[in-house]
Amino acid sequence: MIAVGLLRFGLDLPEAKVAALLAVGWNVPLPQSSVSRLSTEFLVRWRMLCEERLPPLLAGRAPLLLQVDGTVVPGAPVTFRAREARTGATLWAEQLEAESREEVVRFLRIVKERYGTPTLLIRDLSPTIREAAIEVFPTVPQQEDHWHYLSVLGPLGLPDYEPLRHGLLLGEALAHLAQWARKLPVEGGTLDELERVWVRLALEWVDTARQHPGGFPWRLPYLEVARRMRRVVDWSEQLLRAHMARGIGVPEVAGLKHRLRGVLEREAVKFPLGRLDAEVVLWEEIRRAMRAERDRRSRVDLAPLAAADIVEVQRQIEAAGGRFAARGDWAVAIWEKVAAKFAEHERFLWVVVPGLGEVVRSTVALERAHRDDRQRVRHRTGQEATGAALGEFGALLAFWSNARCRWFVEEGLTGVNLWAEFARQDSGEVRRRLAALPREGCRPRVAVPKKKVAERLEAFVKLLTGSAPLEPALAEWAASIGSDLMVHSAPAE
Repeated sequence: MIAVGLLRFGLDLPEAKVAALLAVGWNVPLPQSSVSRLSTEFLVRWRMLCEERLPPLLAGRAPLLLQVDGTVVPGAPVTFRAREARTGATLWAEQLEAESREEVVRFLRIVKERYGTPTLLIRDLSPTIREAAIEVFPTVPQQEDHWHYLSVLGPLGLPDYEPLRHGLLLGEALAHLAQWARKLPVEGGTLDELERVWVRLALEWVDTARQHPGGFPWRLPYLEVARRMRRVVDWSEQLLRAHMARGIGVPEVAGLKHRLRGVLEREAVKFPLGRLDAEVVLWEEIRRAMRAERDRRSRVDLAPLAAADIVEVQRQIEAAGGRFAARGDWAVAIWEKVAAKFAEHERFLWVVVPGLGEVVRSTVALERAHRDDRQRVRHRTGQEATGAALGEFGALLAFWSNARCRWFVEEGLTGVNLWAEFARQDSGEVRRRLAALPREGCRPRVAVPKKKVAERLEAFVKLLTGSAPLEPALAEWAASIGSDLMVHSAPAE
């Protein structure tokens, strides 16, 4: 069992490969069903080991910084997890049918019973988690993740981004530019031909800025489109001046300048673009002050803020807002909304941890652990089965992540013999947990393949509305949904 578990979850091998490796490499032939059963038992026993060893390890360790978060995968319940921020250990995890207040309260009460009251609770901006934490830990301060907070703040400080996007897309202007680019050559042998290639390259460069349109407010692809248009117009003007000096002319260059300038000078583009340039400066200054800068694709775990730095961070934010508001009444209105959001969340943004003297302000490591679990499941089972696998094993896999937690390995597993630890566990409790697994976190479902549901539903309707005898067709239909027909009520005479 231990060998199967380590091959499955330590090396992330699919069940079929584990069975083949055991048969060929170790001469231990096991059917795939046995590999599946032993894998599940391994995870259950590992969770029981973590449940036993973690509370005493953390009993004398203070402060206890509790990160909580839930993750949703299509086709699976919510995997809700509690993690200790400084050690990185997963303390508790469950499958929740929904991230409701009642379920989160129940979850937090289990954590409280096992680990006591934390010093700080770190969360995203979920009002459900906030209210549940207030109910279970009324005296514990709550710290909001700064990335999540800025994701909410961004739209307030960048209200002209969406109007700019609509203005650029108005009349399919960008699509027409892309169509024109496809008519131009991709290579040339003369100066005229190379200038046409340059025009195509410029149009392609403008268009590639919007290839990944998501990520707002961290990515502003349509602002980048407008900025690239400005640069191309400037370059085109330089080329046209060179044409006059050399006595040559390529109409496509003049056409490029004319078309791009026509888009940029639209009122629906010019007006929001002028304001958005200033809004982006404010947005970047706020992020810089909060030390929460990121590039397009990464979101790093934020370093704690020293308590002594909080006043300076707030001063820099206020100064940035003052400079922005000086641009006019429109800027004052935007800054008032941004400032109001800071005031609304102030008690959750700058919580200094007693004994540490710093603000621990990120749940990225916990979210990264969720993502790592998903990727490993996808590697073992494939894309389509990921949701189903997490629905059944999400909480167990959350505990398995402790095998990658350096603190737990060093403090909780040094000198531990897994075989001996598993052997002394209560076999009855293991069987109980294994039997309960299909029902944990998800309600029972009728056993019909997804692609056959409509067919089965229609067949039942035809059966009962038809004039033919119910038997044996009813028994056949029952078997098709995994049921055994015992007896049915005959219609009254």
